[in-house]
Amino acid sequence: MRSLAHIDVLGNAELQGSIMRLSLAAFVAGLVLAIAAALVTGADGGAAASPWWWVALVGLTAAALPVHELVHGAAFKLLCPGCRVTFGLKDAFLYTCAHGATLARGRMAVVLLAPAALVTAALAAGALAAGCPTLAVLLASLHLAGCAGDALMAAAALREPACTHVRDTDTGVELLSDAA
Repeated sequence: MRSLAHIDVLGNAELQGSIMRLSLAAFVAGLVLAIAAALVTGADGGAAASPWWWVALVGLTAAALPVHELVHGAAFKLLCPGCRVTFGLKDAFLYTCAHGATLARGRMAVVLLAPAALVTAALAAGALAAGCPTLAVLLASLHLAGCAGDALMAAAALREPACTHVRDTDTGVELLSDAA
């Protein structure tokens, strides 16, 4: 396979800037929607005035981080049977790695985007079930803000027409083509 591009989320300052801008945009959009939800619901019926509401926001946001990585790992195992999945921590970032695993472009997009869909939906659904739509919006937007790097890697693979496969690397992904 021919290498088309290396996407290095840890060493590419320009990409890190894009990740930061997308994260900030997701957070700001979520904040605007949360304010609207708070106005409509009376700040979750007054629950946002309780310290437990804030403990839930912080605790669930923190708990979502390792769950996010576990979902990546499960998606790798489901879509790339036999690959070796590892987890790590570098510069305050949790990560999942299936170093060298090569998947068809669509499968890797699913691996990259699975936590954005599943964890975000679970956080929002749990908060909505508890009668806290403002909390649901904040949890969803905070989690989505943390998915910016995954989203940008998936987008890069999907918008490159020559890309047929994607290889997981220690620092991100490598876009590949099976054409000579």
